[in-house]
Amino acid sequence: MLQNFTLGTFSQGASGGGGAFESIASATGTGSSATITFSSIPSTYQSLHIRGAFFATSAGSVDITLNGVTGTSYARHILSGNGSTVAASGAASLAGITDLFQSGMSSTNACVALIDIHDYTSTTRNKTVRVINANDYNNTDGRIALLSGLFMNTNAVSSITFTSTSGNFTTNTQVALYGIKGA
Repeated sequence: MLQNFTLGTFSQGASGGGGAFESIASATGTGSSATITFSSIPSTYQSLHIRGAFFATSAGSVDITLNGVTGTSYARHILSGNGSTVAASGAASLAGITDLFQSGMSSTNACVALIDIHDYTSTTRNKTVRVINANDYNNTDGRIALLSGLFMNTNAVSSITFTSTSGNFTTNTQVALYGIKGA
């Protein structure tokens, strides 16, 4: 059980080299809301990186939407394993990048994710999202997954919303947004 999870911090090296992570914002679950949104994301970075530890009041998963857009603007592919079984799936015409944790999130099971959105300020390309995540479903079925998401929209990403599919995010939920300056 991982109740006091700390996301850690990134720091730029003393030399000030390119590619450094810079903290943009962080959020903690309230226990009374099923969403966490980062809005007014500055367009001064090359890429965005998100680290999250998600807990919810009911077993479920997490969906991601960008710029508040729902409808059928998303697609995703998942490759996952639990130590004995490997599975792959894909879906298109989704209302968000769905099912990050394959129903493993609860109030006692940490679901952690590293999320990257490259070239998020482009106004000529659709956006891709890369997710590496892990969870221990009911402390018996550890899972890891690689997920790719597609946002079929050429607008620059200015907001990111995480939505619990069942229950509210507990106060143990921590999500941090970083910008990557580039070389």
